[in-house]
Amino acid sequence: MILLEEAASVIREKQRESKIHRTPTLRSESLTRITGGEVFLKLESLQKTGSFKIRGAYFAMYKYIKEGYREFITASSGNHAQGVAYAAQLHGVKATVVMPETTPWLKVKKTQDYGANVILYGESYYEAEKKAMELVRGGVKFLHAYNDWYVISGQATLGLEIVEDVGDVDVVVVPIGGGGLISGVAYAVKKRRPGAKVIGVQASGAPAVYLSLKEGRPIVIEKVDTIADGIAVKSPGDITLKLIQEYVDDVVLVDDNEIVDAIYLLLERTRVVAEGAGAVAVAALMSGKINVSGKKVVAVVSGGNIDAPIFMRVLMKAMARQRRVIKLVGEVPDKPGTLAKASSLLASHNVNILEVFHERYDPEQRPNYVRLIFVVEIPGTLDVSKLLDELEKNGFFFRVASQ
Repeated sequence: MILLEEAASVIREKQRESKIHRTPTLRSESLTRITGGEVFLKLESLQKTGSFKIRGAYFAMYKYIKEGYREFITASSGNHAQGVAYAAQLHGVKATVVMPETTPWLKVKKTQDYGANVILYGESYYEAEKKAMELVRGGVKFLHAYNDWYVISGQATLGLEIVEDVGDVDVVVVPIGGGGLISGVAYAVKKRRPGAKVIGVQASGAPAVYLSLKEGRPIVIEKVDTIADGIAVKSPGDITLKLIQEYVDDVVLVDDNEIVDAIYLLLERTRVVAEGAGAVAVAALMSGKINVSGKKVVAVVSGGNIDAPIFMRVLMKAMARQRRVIKLVGEVPDKPGTLAKASSLLASHNVNILEVFHERYDPEQRPNYVRLIFVVEIPGTLDVSKLLDELEKNGFFFRVASQ
């Protein structure tokens, strides 16, 4: 049973103390223009610990402490770990988090900084979860990341805030991993605004809920493969799947390239940093997977915990997809001054050279020529075809290579 009113009261008290944020719901002009609907973003990326997870973790601990528990254990490789650690700090109880040995160091450190004891075990979440369950003993509560009524109740407070902020909302778009967030949000939205649609979004590389809905039962997928690691879950919970079946109107899939485009748009147009999982709702809107023309829409940006190296790779990939960064490949005479002349021509068009490569060892290459590769940043107003024409007039035959 979802305890919406009690959870809302408990979370609001912490919001008044500034221990948990009442995150903003802001209108996005860019997405409004792209989709033809009026689009708002619920920015849980600005939440304490960088994601919505603190809501469910805090309320669940609140309830289990009343039942006599003073120590908690969980398994997580990211957001849930930090949510549990911070919630335990607020409640003054002990928390242990088992994290895979492959977890990025920064996520481990942030979990430790919130006061949790971290145990590194196994190569995947599922090995870590098995280890955590082995460590459960009398008086210690295992706190599941999503398949728990109290956790779902805490996440439901996000849906309540959406309806309070955008009272006549028509569509709410929510990321799905194991289903805890969308279960709570859908319940709260439907209770307050029954006519509103709630649509879930999964990564195509981790479609456990999508496939489970088609089968009518929880299924386990063997492998997950997506940049949206926060929703890379192999199976929904039995509780969450039933709630999704009852309250969620549809579930759609987005691929990693669509997620990359969404992360980039959120950064460039709205100055919001989103992790892969946090951007999937926006990806679904941008790609047209959900038709919201003429509708008032809220997309949940569920988290912003993205590692810097991954973020850099995502941004470069997005710029390549938008042809802001291109690869020019040409065959040029292998003699002094060639590189300087070609570089000078690019500079004259305000083209910024990011990388240069010479290829001399291709057996098909003519002996006195070298394959020259430029990776360049293109000014937004530049006509690349005219640039190629000018290079050709100067004896440089370049083409734009696929990225």
